[in-house]
Amino acid sequence: MEYELLFFTTVANEDKIGSIKKDITEILESLGGKMAGDFSDIGKRKLAYPIKRNTHAFFSFVRFTLEDENRQNIPEIGKRLSLYGNVMRHIIVRADEIGKPIISGGIKFEHEERTETKPSGRRERPARPKQFEKPTGPTAEAKSSEDKSKASLSELDEKLSEILEETPS
Repeated sequence: MEYELLFFTTVANEDKIGSIKKDITEILESLGGKMAGDFSDIGKRKLAYPIKRNTHAFFSFVRFTLEDENRQNIPEIGKRLSLYGNVMRHIIVRADEIGKPIISGGIKFEHEERTETKPSGRRERPARPKQFEKPTGPTAEAKSSEDKSKASLSELDEKLSEILEETPS
């Protein structure tokens, strides 16, 4: 079966990416994996949140295959990649699952089950959220802030023209 490994490393290790890829290849091949192709570099990307005080990381991925008798080695591959110091995070997914939509699979969420029972034993409909009317016109606070910003722009224009007149050409 074919799998895909996505990992990222710190930007400081970007120049060492060749040796990191070699080490990852050795980990995969030692546990029965066969490389299906070369590594594909995504490049430097900004992280959604800092990880170990890093805000950017260098991303790369590779596809590999595992025979049926070696499938139980996937947790061991994950464990070795976690212990390998140059990989910050990684994920291994089956290649045939990539691009499929995620379906909730019949999971019921809390807001779907909210119903109240009457003393008679009958169920009521879930309460609808209250809707509030939005004001149609701008509020007094918004008008005053607009007036202030317009006044400050006109003052800036006057000061700019004074400065330009004072400077010798």
